[in-house]
Amino acid sequence: MKTPFYLPRFLCLALALAWTHGAQASTVFWGSNFNDNLYDSKGTALDSTYSFEIGTFGGFSPTYQNVDQWQANWHVIDRAFDPDSNGWNSSQQFFVGTVGFKTDGTSDSLDANPADVFAQGQVVYLWAYNSKSIVPSSEWALVTDGTTAGNTGDPWIIPDPADTSGSYNWNLSDASTSMIGGANGVQGPGGYSTTPGIFSLQTAVVPEPGSAFLLLAAAAAHLTRRLRRTTRMFLP
Repeated sequence: MKTPFYLPRFLCLALALAWTHGAQASTVFWGSNFNDNLYDSKGTALDSTYSFEIGTFGGFSPTYQNVDQWQANWHVIDRAFDPDSNGWNSSQQFFVGTVGFKTDGTSDSLDANPADVFAQGQVVYLWAYNSKSIVPSSEWALVTDGTTAGNTGDPWIIPDPADTSGSYNWNLSDASTSMIGGANGVQGPGGYSTTPGIFSLQTAVVPEPGSAFLLLAAAAAHLTRRLRRTTRMFLP
């Protein structure tokens, strides 16, 4: 029996679709400057125990009050860690990474979950940590590019998966919003022993589950008591 003449066309089409699905799309260059000011909560330069990840939280909104839920909702795009060949040079204080997005929305990084699909427009975060476990020795910084005005690079958002020729730069120098830790001279929530005069990134002591809420509740109760005393002073 002869092979139908149209079968090779279907095979070619199938091969083309297989090649296109997950083919290389855009490339992202991310990281800090050379000999940058990267500190822990005590003002000590970050050492080789730290790692740096870029990723998204999908529909989850990370806050200082729900730090215990971050890891379960975190989707890694790429990771830099010691030694230098993996992107983190602690002796010269810089971290860098290069990662590609595929046309199916996945990351080509070996540190990413192949099942994670990153949707266009999702906010990208940088998570620096010495351990993701919430224990007294853990220090984190979770920052993002909340204000794009004056950026040295591109906004920290997932690009269009249909963009097969674009390249983007996500620079630490553009980080302006902190969920924990500090970025570019501004400390966000977290525990610190010192405030460096100049810093690009500073990690903070991670609060134990529930402690952040208790601190906020205590502050609110104190403010309420002050308002009541003030009100009584002005009552006739």
